[in-house]
Amino acid sequence: MRHDTMIYAQDDCRAARGTTTGHRPLILTRSAPRSRAMASAALLCASSLIGATGQAQAQAQEAMFPASPATHTVTGFTMLDYSALTLTDGTDFDLFGIHYMQRVNDWLYVGAGAFAPMVEGNYSGFYGADVTLHAQRTIFGNWFANAGLSLGAAAGGQSNTNISRLSGDGIYGRAYVGVGYAFENFSLGLNYSHVEMPGGQVNSDAVNLFVQMPFSYARGDFRDAGRQLGLQDFDAPRTDNILSFNYTHVSQIDPTARYSGDIGFASLQFSHFLNDNVYAFFGIDIGVSGLMFFNQAQGGLGYRWALSDNVNLYGQVGIGSGGYVTNTYDAGPGLAIYPRATLEYLWGNGFGATASLGYLAAPLGTARSWTVGLGLNYHMSGPRSGRTDRSGADYTLRGVRLNVMGRATSDIDFNGRVTDGLGLVALQADYMLDENWYLAAQVAAGTEAFRGIAGYAEGYIGAGWQTNLTASGRLQAYAQLLYGLNDVGVSPAHEVGGMVYPAIGFSYGLNDRVALYGQIGATISTGQYFGTHTNAFETYTVGLGLSYRFSLPTR
Repeated sequence: MRHDTMIYAQDDCRAARGTTTGHRPLILTRSAPRSRAMASAALLCASSLIGATGQAQAQAQEAMFPASPATHTVTGFTMLDYSALTLTDGTDFDLFGIHYMQRVNDWLYVGAGAFAPMVEGNYSGFYGADVTLHAQRTIFGNWFANAGLSLGAAAGGQSNTNISRLSGDGIYGRAYVGVGYAFENFSLGLNYSHVEMPGGQVNSDAVNLFVQMPFSYARGDFRDAGRQLGLQDFDAPRTDNILSFNYTHVSQIDPTARYSGDIGFASLQFSHFLNDNVYAFFGIDIGVSGLMFFNQAQGGLGYRWALSDNVNLYGQVGIGSGGYVTNTYDAGPGLAIYPRATLEYLWGNGFGATASLGYLAAPLGTARSWTVGLGLNYHMSGPRSGRTDRSGADYTLRGVRLNVMGRATSDIDFNGRVTDGLGLVALQADYMLDENWYLAAQVAAGTEAFRGIAGYAEGYIGAGWQTNLTASGRLQAYAQLLYGLNDVGVSPAHEVGGMVYPAIGFSYGLNDRVALYGQIGATISTGQYFGTHTNAFETYTVGLGLSYRFSLPTR
């Protein structure tokens, strides 16, 4: 008996899954037995059900465990604060501070900052830095309460003798509590604080005014360093952020203090554009010739004129504090006004060569100077070449390590005399060029007086090389060579010239963000070998601390 059999296998399977039909039916001819047709239908139905189940499981798993984002948003605020203090001898003193505060959770922040005098007393050149633990919580409406604790190092004075009297051993501490009010784009408040430098004249309570300005930026995981990103992969900056490096020659105009020569500044400035042309900036200048470790910090506003696709003109005015020991460089209480014009030529890949001309004045002192500088701009998030090229999808996550450590030196051989070793607190920043090579910068401050004078400091820049991770994925060794300066006195006669700091060490990852960090090295002055200085400085050092690791999207 002939049979024509038609089995709608796919429809039956869809019906079993509770879905609609509509596919072309599978036709079995009369030569196919019904049992074989039924078996084929069953196999097709089973495979379809398995495929659907697998797809559903994959979708569910993807929903439960989504792919990690390329970057995470970091939030916090920048805090400016001003305190009018009274020294233990009854005279006036003040401190203006700027702090970067990063959010840890809903109410806790950690940060670091710097501070210097502005308009009270006669202590230009006094300068300090600290780390801060800050708590802040909304009380009601837009009102909030805050409290914090800062610890750091600072030093300065009117003369060599006065440094010890004013600054003690150089340890700085501050505790504060107060209230503030949050407006749309900033917060304003008052704190009651206590500031103290043990062994010195700074020991005062004060009411200080503060301003907070919120910020956010994209940060990647350290393990993702080297990953390429497009504009669609993260919330890319819509305006420029520029990092500027400069060497500035400072020529004094009719100096009245002890030092009448020229000064060389190594300068670092970060500029954040509020729109295509207006920018806010913060800069630091450190003396590298003439007056070693002359220090100055300023912030302000600037404007950019695009003269062509590759040529820009910048004009800015900075207000801040700076100087040296007052009887050597008379900046009065420290207030500095610094207008400057800069011409830039962009050659590509976000880099530009710069030339600048400025006028540096201490309005409450007698110091006045012309400045001329040459430098390099790095456009971290702006056009790669020319002001119109913003279409590239070529951001790269670059690894960054912030290494904080305590350092201890051996006995110090200073100009043929042996001096007891020092304890220092050091911060080293590493910027990864690839898996092995990195650029490094380190600053270190003494936690005790050097030959009775507070404020010993070191500063270095250089490069290093690290091994690949071991099989455990945690341990790396490194070697680095840094070059810089140290601060051993308050006059050019005490200086030792340039310093080299070769070091080896290790990094052991506790997780992707935090690692143990160790270092052994030596500091050796070079002036004694090249004839630039007759003084010599040599010592060995060992350091141990923690490393905080992440990555930043840059052009």
